[in-house]
Amino acid sequence: MDPKQQDQGQKPGGHDAQNEPLTIIQSMTSFYVYNPYEKRSVEVPLTNCDAFISLLKCVIGTGILAMPLAFRCSGFVVGSVMSILLMILLTYSIHLLIAGMTECCRRRQVPQVSMPEAVRIAYEEGPKWVHCFGRAAGFLTTCVLVFGQFLLCTVYLVFVAKNFKEIGDHYGERYNERYYVLGACLILLPLFMIRRLKYLVPLNLVSNFLLYAGFALIMYYLFSGLPDIKNRELATPPAEWIEFFAIAAFSLTAVGSMLVVEAHMAHPQSYLGIFGVLNLAVFFILISNMFFGIMGYWRFGESVHASITLNIPKNEM
Repeated sequence: MDPKQQDQGQKPGGHDAQNEPLTIIQSMTSFYVYNPYEKRSVEVPLTNCDAFISLLKCVIGTGILAMPLAFRCSGFVVGSVMSILLMILLTYSIHLLIAGMTECCRRRQVPQVSMPEAVRIAYEEGPKWVHCFGRAAGFLTTCVLVFGQFLLCTVYLVFVAKNFKEIGDHYGERYNERYYVLGACLILLPLFMIRRLKYLVPLNLVSNFLLYAGFALIMYYLFSGLPDIKNRELATPPAEWIEFFAIAAFSLTAVGSMLVVEAHMAHPQSYLGIFGVLNLAVFFILISNMFFGIMGYWRFGESVHASITLNIPKNEM
């Protein structure tokens, strides 16, 4: 081979070099070469306060009403420790996930990628033998996200319908639960048509206020007639911890929503960090869930239901 042609084939800017994965040093310095946060452009961005309000609304939901049942399956001490450990694991995983997605943006020099795109890029930037799985992994991630969000929304919709049915049965005629599900769908459909998170912030704020007002009313029943705390378990057999983990994971996790909020922030750099928006919201959510779970189990003990609202006397609705 001619030396000149050999030199041209070894140029770092050639096609082969561009397809090679970045070295460790190149990856570490890629932030200084391309900062995706500076290139990101959101039409209607969220402020840090908007992101905090949206995170509270996305994570705190029907799951918190089942936390007393979770503490019944674990006890006061085990439930508190496992709640903290689970939230630390969740938060750390979100930090790693967002950091990995940001690194994918730097390597491909694009301002933003979705989670399925990040998974595909990670496979394509990895060892050669996994490159062929990139598209399949991205598609599978999309299916998992869609399926998970669909099930979560279904649970919330059924929960709202069942609560309206109890009120309707108490004050009026009895109707099939499916009619309440259909009515809830029609009422919520206009809200589903709002595509910008910024426009949902006022509704999220009102929703959070009503949510905690409802919690305050429930606390009235929890604080009235508290038994001796010695009658409650501090720790249960490990075989019952699985049920606690399932309930707590459902109550505390909202990975898809957490990623969407970060993607629509005006200053996404403020999302992570020790005193970032994510950590502050997660701390507030953890305190709310633990307090609700401890007080519910303390008040009703072994008779606590899957939703604490079922323990409220129906004649006082």
